[in-house]
This record gives sequence, C-alpha cells and structure tokens, in this order.
Amino acid sequence: MHVTEWDLRRTPRFIPAPDTRVLVCENPRVIEGLAENGVAGWAAVCTSGEPNLVVDKVLDQLARSDVELRYHGDFDWPGVAIANRAIDRYGVVPWRMTVDDYTRAVRADGLRLGEGVVEPVWDSELGAAMRSRDRVVHEESVLSELVDALASEP
Repeated sequence: MHVTEWDLRRTPRFIPAPDTRVLVCENPRVIEGLAENGVAGWAAVCTSGEPNLVVDKVLDQLARSDVELRYHGDFDWPGVAIANRAIDRYGVVPWRMTVDDYTRAVRADGLRLGEGVVEPVWDSELGAAMRSRDRVVHEESVLSELVDALASEP
C-alpha cells in the first residue's frame, strides 16, 4: 500500500511483529513482484529512488524496532549513494549487493555508469568491479532472482 504523510499522522507509531524481516528496495516493481508471486514472510518498503520524508519516517521507526532491515537497489552510482546513506542512517544490511551479484547480472550492452563515482561502503571489490565494467544493473533486471531468493529464505 502507498503510505502518505497523512497516514503516518493518523498512526502515531506502528510496531512490527517480532522477528519481522523487511526488504528495503529502490524500485516499486520489486514490491509488485513480491505481491504477484505471493512471497510470504517478508514486509517491504520501497524508496522509489531517493527516500522522501515519508519513507524516512517509516525506515526510522523500523530501525528503532527489533526488525531485520535488508537493502537492495540499483547497481549505479545514485543507487550506491542511497545504499550508503541507508546503511548509515537506518542500519540496513545490503542484500544480494555483492561483487558476485553484480558480475552475474551485468550485461555488456547495459547503460554506462558514467561520472559521479560513489564507493560502496560495504564492499570495496564491488566498487572496483563497477568502475571496471562501467555498466548499470537496474533492480528490475534481477527481479525474478530477488523474488526467488526471498521466497526460498526460511
């Protein structure tokens, strides 16, 4: 469901169930994929790119709760910057965001990364691989792998 500032004002604080696992993703298509495939056992928050005020409030509340926050986003410089900030601000754990994940998904005909290099704080080898390959991997291009991985986790 889409949550607005008005919705948050009406719900002063939500408390997730114990042991809730939350996937924080960048692209709304990931949320659609989870819903379409009936992936159970996960909650999800989509930033729709750079987190806005509402997403910031939701993630801040979740970070203060006893939930596991995992993060997946685009393998591009803005996506790495978003991930770095989410790690720092909310304590998210990058999920399926390693150098191996990138090299499996990258395509020679992908969009170029271009200028504005941002180093991933969680994996220096990933930054080197991204600079070397100079190709973007958008989150929706690995959607089926993400959905399968979430569905198969206990």
